Amino acid sequence: MHMNKYTSSDREIIRFLFEKDGWSDLYDLHVAFLLSPAQVLDLLERMVAMNFAEVKEIRARLTLTGREWVLAARKGIFFGTEKSGWKPSLEELTHKALDPSAPYLPKLRLVDRTFFQKLPLDNPE
Repeated sequence: MHMNKYTSSDREIIRFLFEKDGWSDLYDLHVAFLLSPAQVLDLLERMVAMNFAEVKEIRARLTLTGREWVLAARKGIFFGTEKSGWKPSLEELTHKALDPSAPYLPKLRLVDRTFFQKLPLDNPE
């Protein structure tokens, strides 16, 4: 199984199965990591298709080929985690740092100019 990216649930399932010498109860996997049956079965179906795992009723285990694959691909599986999502923009990277001793000044264009007019300062209720 040569995938470019492994999800965190894939990593947990692979590690869980690798740590067990024999059959593992899939319900224990669900309880340990709060994974849905779809998450577990998605990976297991792919691993069974490549002869990396065996599934029998609600139990699963890695085959010898699967154990060898985990050892050979461990760097890509467990250390190839690319963070996708937020990346700082060029403006955020090059933004000049504020002086901690400088007083705070709000951006006046963002202040509602009618705010103080709406305050009930005359009515002490």
